[in-house]
Amino acid sequence: MVTNPLDYVEPLGKAGASGFTFHVEASRENWRELIQRIKSKGMKPGVALKPGTPIEEVYPLIECENPVEMVLVMTVEPGFGGQKFMLDMMDKVKTLRKKYPSLDIEVDGGLGPSTIEMAASAGANCIVAGSSVFGAPEPAHVISLFKKSVEEAQKNN
Repeated sequence: MVTNPLDYVEPLGKAGASGFTFHVEASRENWRELIQRIKSKGMKPGVALKPGTPIEEVYPLIECENPVEMVLVMTVEPGFGGQKFMLDMMDKVKTLRKKYPSLDIEVDGGLGPSTIEMAASAGANCIVAGSSVFGAPEPAHVISLFKKSVEEAQKNN
């Protein structure tokens, strides 16, 4: 999370980034300009929301004329890895999936073999994982499990 995401759009675009996700909490004053600039650099805009931020804060960014294309629901407080998954954040994922059926919904924080099913069945179709993958004896197995969980949940929804 950075305090002025506009400062990073140009360098990340030049570096070849395909997407740019910013925190709604850090861009309340300039999100329209930020989305426009992200898209002008050929990147897919996404918005992240911390656990304590109400889900309604992202609705205007999804429903505007030039919308974000992904919402990232943080399932831990941003800042460091290895935190415990916050199950109650799945209500936000479910709400987003019901309201915006085709939206990319990403979850980040505390995801692993014991929590992936909850995220996938709530409606997440993009998964961010650090500790559970990089700390695993067989990272490829964990990634495969994540993919399978998301694919199965999408078939059943």
